[in-house]
Amino acid sequence: MSMTLPRWGTRGWVVLLMTAAGCARTSEEEGAPESVERELSAIVATCAVARGPVGTMRTANAYWEPFEAGATFRSGDWVRTGPDASTRIELRGGGRIELEERTVVMVERPVLPEGGGSVVALESGTARGLLPEDALPDGPLVLRGDNGRQVALTVGAHAGPTEFRVTRTARGMHLSVSRGRLLLSEGAHRRTLEAGNWLDVARGLEDSEHDGPPFPTSLSPGVDARIAWSPELRIPLSWKPLDGARRYQVQVARDLGFTRRIVDTQVEGPGFTFLPPEPGTFVWRVSAVDEAGGPGESGFARRIFVERQRPRGLLVTPRDGYEAPSDLAAEDLVFAWQSIGGEPRYRLVVARDRDLQHPVLVREGSPQQVVLPGLAPGEYYWGVYVAEDPPVPLFQKARRLVVPGTPGPPARDPSLPVER
Repeated sequence: MSMTLPRWGTRGWVVLLMTAAGCARTSEEEGAPESVERELSAIVATCAVARGPVGTMRTANAYWEPFEAGATFRSGDWVRTGPDASTRIELRGGGRIELEERTVVMVERPVLPEGGGSVVALESGTARGLLPEDALPDGPLVLRGDNGRQVALTVGAHAGPTEFRVTRTARGMHLSVSRGRLLLSEGAHRRTLEAGNWLDVARGLEDSEHDGPPFPTSLSPGVDARIAWSPELRIPLSWKPLDGARRYQVQVARDLGFTRRIVDTQVEGPGFTFLPPEPGTFVWRVSAVDEAGGPGESGFARRIFVERQRPRGLLVTPRDGYEAPSDLAAEDLVFAWQSIGGEPRYRLVVARDRDLQHPVLVREGSPQQVVLPGLAPGEYYWGVYVAEDPPVPLFQKARRLVVPGTPGPPARDPSLPVER
């Protein structure tokens, strides 16, 4: 599904800074604008989400202190996550990183006059990142490796938003791409990293290894699937087969760090059936086995939430009461929802009434999102069903959607057949 990154103007950052610091500008505060600008320039990132035990060590301190969502970080601050913890950090220069459990990073800003975007040094653990397709206004995101080596990351042309992962291992720092295309640069050296590939960038591009072999791309269940528990529950895990791979290493654990594994086995084909022992949260990943019998780089981990009751309330976007921007004329509205596992067909219904009894559009298929261009101005309601007989709703109540403008005749006949 598409993801929108925050684009805060200078005014937004000033308001954030003044609010966080508890200060207010008055006519008696001479030099306040200059002071605010200095403080503003020192901010590298803000915390958007914090789960579990997370902490930061400020540049001027020698101790760790907890933080919450809304905290700001300045150049040279350290951030770490504890067991079963995670945090998402929005970088001022653009893009975001999410730290998985037991991860430590330092965030910086380049020293002038070089300028550039945010600098992230991964000390341990794993961080996942997302960069927008558009060029970052302050320059590329920079990964700091060993001995101060710095590798700049930009998104390849027409690649769309790009998702990547950086992992510290005993052998180096692995950079892998799950979606899009990354362009890497260090001085005169250039590399391109396609989705499904990885390389070691700890020592810079000049000494980095050749691109690692591709890793399998997970297919099903979908991201953050929610599945109802039963003693007979069997969850098929599937991934795209890799050319030349004869076996795959499948791991299922109770944590993102895979320290509490309940499955660690090798299979021949691109699939495995997982039998959860009880309700709870599980994480799975798969890697191809090399000729020496060892697993290579694993694909991106996916969570599965096994719940005691059949999950509902799985709609993701648009939120309830969403009003489409008037300048977009309701173009490219993205409807998205979470997976229930397996390979079901979903039915998106958009209607004029709250009970979805008079649809203006029905779209059925297996993806977890649908992009609809050009709904006519007016008020709508929408929901998603599992296309069974009878249909099973994935929502407690239909969500309201407003398309601004002057209402006119319906854009589609209410008896429009199902679009597949």
